[in-house]
Amino acid sequence: MSVDFERVPVERSEFATSDPGAAEVLSAEMYGAFKPRYGPTEGFTFDGRRTAAGSMSLDHVVHSRMSIDVAPLDYLMFVFVTGGTLNVTAGDLETRLRIGDTAVFPAGVPLSMSWDRLGKEVISVPLKAAEQAAAETGGGDGVNFVGTTPVSAAMDRFWRSTAGFVAHQLETPDSPLSEPLVYAQTLNLLGAAAVKTFPNTTMTADYQPGPGTITPAVLRRAAEFIDGNAEKPLTLTDIARAVSVTPRALQDAFTGQYGTSPLGYLRRVRLERARRDLQAADPSTGETVESVATRWGFLNRGKFFASYHEHYGQHPARTLRS
Repeated sequence: MSVDFERVPVERSEFATSDPGAAEVLSAEMYGAFKPRYGPTEGFTFDGRRTAAGSMSLDHVVHSRMSIDVAPLDYLMFVFVTGGTLNVTAGDLETRLRIGDTAVFPAGVPLSMSWDRLGKEVISVPLKAAEQAAAETGGGDGVNFVGTTPVSAAMDRFWRSTAGFVAHQLETPDSPLSEPLVYAQTLNLLGAAAVKTFPNTTMTADYQPGPGTITPAVLRRAAEFIDGNAEKPLTLTDIARAVSVTPRALQDAFTGQYGTSPLGYLRRVRLERARRDLQAADPSTGETVESVATRWGFLNRGKFFASYHEHYGQHPARTLRS
């Protein structure tokens, strides 16, 4: 059965204005309402471009000197400074960012910002992406970011690598993020990377008791749920909720029973569905290995080829041709 979920629109736009009023309108549309405090407006600029896929967006912006007060965000904003300086107050946290610095602007707290000839790259994602990652690592139902900068230089590099990969996928012509499964997995990737990189309450959570015992019958129901819903953008939390257990408990028990995690099992099922699609496809219609793989959520072509060959003993292109 092929995936037939509605594709995610990937939209691109550019903007440039020397009018502070027009810049205020554009900024409010992009990031939400704010209260500006303008300095001298001579030579004012607000230039950039945006790529958006669903509720995720990437912006490259150059902005003249300005100060603003921002109402609490209902999403996460990740910033990489490419020019100038940026001063941010988020609740009781104060941060000064220079060229090459990375930060998260947490949701749910008022923000005050000021900058001078700022160049920045901004990735905005739903708070739910981080909440999902927190739940799947045993951090409870919510997550609050208690710091704005990465916990270490190593995690800063990890975040930049992850964000750079996502940015490349967003800005690639015919972006694979238009495929629902790829889009969902990319949000999960960013959420998990954020929870690992920036100080948050999952890092200081109290001791969690052991996951307890899950019966074989519950594990079979979980596997059946995965089999019956593999075409949907499932998360570990979705699977655990379907059988009324915690994500951590399901992860531990599933690995012990099946030798792989629930999401590993899901990838196996999707690999088999991709194989069926390749067997049924007509190459003369333009169907390709890449289009089938992407449709089933396999973004890395090399890993898909290797996994396919390991399981089925042949290259997927051979399956398609035959």
